[in-house]
Amino acid sequence: MSITALPAVLHSALWRVDLDSAPGAHAVAALSAEETARAQRFVFARDRARYIAAHAALRQTLAGPAHRHAAELAFTTGRFGKPALSASPKLHFNLSHSLGVGLIGLGEDAAIGVDVEIVRPMNDAILLAEQQFDAAERAALAALEPGPARDLAFLRCWTRKEACLKAVGTGLGFDTRRFHVGIDATPCEVTLALEEGAVRVALAPIEIGPGEVAAIAKVMAMHPDARLEAEVCA
Repeated sequence: MSITALPAVLHSALWRVDLDSAPGAHAVAALSAEETARAQRFVFARDRARYIAAHAALRQTLAGPAHRHAAELAFTTGRFGKPALSASPKLHFNLSHSLGVGLIGLGEDAAIGVDVEIVRPMNDAILLAEQQFDAAERAALAALEPGPARDLAFLRCWTRKEACLKAVGTGLGFDTRRFHVGIDATPCEVTLALEEGAVRVALAPIEIGPGEVAAIAKVMAMHPDARLEAEVCA
């Protein structure tokens, strides 16, 4: 298992994980019975191995900051499934993976979300954008010629949206057409209007590796009495 530290972004520590590099026996042994059982449910051996590598890396990364042995870490989940450390609720983390690449983010002052995607041909980018992007994002994407530039723009926009949803912990049930993040890599702030109120998040790109695109979002503030419309990322 290969874990590489990346430059910090939004005051959050980041690591890239090679999920096709097998973890050692001690790292695998640290997984919980639930994690081991879930790994066994994967049909394909490669998917099983990548899941094991991702969760072994997460435990190894969190063990030091949590002052626990990797095997002692216990996780709980929020209403929409976002994990948290039972004994260290103020230690905020997030895990993302795409094929053989994993990304771990860690922060101590606010909830974060990270997302990574392998850049690949997206022949259905326009169709998917109709379902996931707002009008301005769809127009910007459609203005690009089909090919690598459009593929990258789609995946960049998607990682930005998913990082925001993971930061606020809503899950993918939230309509991603309701907030604008843009198709470029510009750092910005975004407001998401949730049932609980308006949540402001900071959004920034992550320099991760060739052929890979990633983003991080960090909760800045929540206004429980506000009912704001989605604001343009600027």
